[in-house]
Amino acid sequence: MNNSSEKNSSYLNILQRTGGWYLTIAILITQIFSVFGIIAARYSVHVNTEFSTTQSIATTKFVTVAFLLTNLLALLIVYFLYRHVHKRLNDWKHNKKAVSTTREDIRIWNQITSLAWRYSLILLSLTFVFFIIPEILFQTTQLGANKDQVIYTLLGNFAAILGNSALSLLLLDFFLKPTYEILLPRNTKGKHIKTRGIGISIKLQSVIFALIVTSILLIAPIGYHQTAKALETNDPAVLQSMQAQSLVVAILIIVFGFLLSALFARSVYNPLDNLIQTFNQIEKGDLKQRATVTAPDEIGELSIYFNNMVSRLDSLQSHLEAEIEVRTEQLKATSDVGRAVSSILNPNELIDEVVNLITEHLGYYYAAIFIISPDGSWAELKAATGEAGVALKAKKHRLSLGGESMVGSAVSSREAHIAHDVGSEAVRFDNPLLPRTRSEIALPLIAGGHVLGALDAQSTEENAFGENVVETLQGMAHQVAVALENARLFQETQQALREIRASQQTQLSTAWSERLEMQGELGFSAGKKSAEESPTLNIPLALRDQVIGEIMLEGNTEWTAEDSDWIGAVATQAAIALENARLLEDSQQVALQERLIAEITSKIWSSNTIDGILKVAIKELGNALGATEAIIELDIEDQQS
Repeated sequence: MNNSSEKNSSYLNILQRTGGWYLTIAILITQIFSVFGIIAARYSVHVNTEFSTTQSIATTKFVTVAFLLTNLLALLIVYFLYRHVHKRLNDWKHNKKAVSTTREDIRIWNQITSLAWRYSLILLSLTFVFFIIPEILFQTTQLGANKDQVIYTLLGNFAAILGNSALSLLLLDFFLKPTYEILLPRNTKGKHIKTRGIGISIKLQSVIFALIVTSILLIAPIGYHQTAKALETNDPAVLQSMQAQSLVVAILIIVFGFLLSALFARSVYNPLDNLIQTFNQIEKGDLKQRATVTAPDEIGELSIYFNNMVSRLDSLQSHLEAEIEVRTEQLKATSDVGRAVSSILNPNELIDEVVNLITEHLGYYYAAIFIISPDGSWAELKAATGEAGVALKAKKHRLSLGGESMVGSAVSSREAHIAHDVGSEAVRFDNPLLPRTRSEIALPLIAGGHVLGALDAQSTEENAFGENVVETLQGMAHQVAVALENARLFQETQQALREIRASQQTQLSTAWSERLEMQGELGFSAGKKSAEESPTLNIPLALRDQVIGEIMLEGNTEWTAEDSDWIGAVATQAAIALENARLLEDSQQVALQERLIAEITSKIWSSNTIDGILKVAIKELGNALGATEAIIELDIEDQQS
């Protein structure tokens, strides 16, 4: 029930003020309306029986007392039979939360939805016992009524009983609508509740039957009696009296029929209209809307089933939204881990970022990454979250790969290990710094067939690591493992590049040093040096971070940054050209030496004697090297062991 219905329902406002006494008030109002039926019936009885004035006064007094007694008894019976409903409405009035079982709630619901037709039966029985039978006895014993007068009295009373029963049924259904709404069990724990009111078809049949029978019982006796009297007396005034009496009774029946049909129509239309409006709101996407149960018949039962269906849809949608939110966070965490993996090359910085992303996006109590030690015996903690992580890193926490820990088991078996309930897990390291852990997962970090370590995550909830979570964390672990392996290879590559660069610089420095030692200082100048101090610009000739010379410029104006940039570009190209020229000269020198060696070797091989070979060898070496004197000797030194 929402606030708008509380404000718009006047009957609900009355119920809020009266509590359990609302039932008594509703029955009293119903009994007041039943007076009109009694008046119509008594009019028909009075017209047909033609009692004397004394008899009419006595009958009226008796009927009044019997009517009041019957309704009072009906009111008392309902009060005592429905005292639990009375108490529950009083508790609701004072905002007291009733401590009751589902079974008791359903019992009270069954009582309130069956009140209307049960009251009609109670009233019917009491009227027959305390009204009709006593009146007949009173007329025959005290008033000396004849047979016709008794029959007319019975017909009128039967009409009153049927009319009052049908009217009471529809009126109570109408007045009890707010109580249906209040007493509807909210938590039935899966039990299907049903309404205990009379069905629509029975209501319709009762209304039609009551109208037909009441019309016959009220109009037919008047017509019969007045017609018989007119035939007996031949008095035209009797027919005129019959017309007037029939007209009065017909008007009363029309009013009665209109009231019954209006109540029946409202009892069907209002709940259906409420159900349609609720359906329209739900169709727009508002699954929080619920149909108000204000009918104890099939429509009320339909509203209950409709609300149960919408509640399930709402629960399913909420579950799906929560699942989507969790999956979104998992995807976001995976994306952020992938971004970190692709942008961070420092292994220590990478694993710190990963564990923080896991706890931030997935909301875990603790996350850590272990790396296998160089000797392959331990899983050493490299990154962890929270105060526990700081303390463990300060202690240089590590776990044995052969010990009883989930991290060690995951590394050894190369498979994920999950503890849905850490209390029942046999192979697990119980860390005193993490007392709130209820479930844990350890996943190996595998790259290129090699186990690098393990990713460990812990949660304060049991069964926190479902299939989807395991897949997400496994993907993260794979990304981290590949990134760590790539970082290792990158560092090795960088180290190799640094060594190559250092070797190149050494070779470059040695080569130019030797060249300068051979040829002396190399340089070139243009223009004339100014006698006055002028702005100078010094640009190094650098090749692979090795300075091999310098360009010095002197001018009349200050050198700008733009000048420095483009001269630096020229210097770079000049350094490259110088290096290429040096390499070309070295290559030519090597080629010349190789050609000379080939020529000398060819001449040596053309001699067939020892003397000839020695002469050719010493002669060619002397000529090639420009020696003034050359000696070649053959000598074998004695070797003693």
